[in-house]
Amino acid sequence: MTTKEINDRIEAMLIAKITTHRLNIRTKFKNRHNVAWPELSYNIITGDVRTLKVWLRMAELIEKAYDGFVPSEPYATYKAKQLSQ
Repeated sequence: MTTKEINDRIEAMLIAKITTHRLNIRTKFKNRHNVAWPELSYNIITGDVRTLKVWLRMAELIEKAYDGFVPSEPYATYKAKQLSQ
């Protein structure tokens, strides 16, 4: 595999992870009152938010490693937002 192919796969994985976590948070937050233990649901949602923040930070670091600077919003984050609207 070439470096370009590896970079494309990394970007695709970042987009998939960020999109998945955004959709999971949205679904769990929408259904948070329909569960047996709302406190547990709250803890799960906060954990998912924390994980999403980690993936967003990883996208920033990878974007910085590619170009040497971080734009206002990395492409992986932008694309994930578009896919999870």
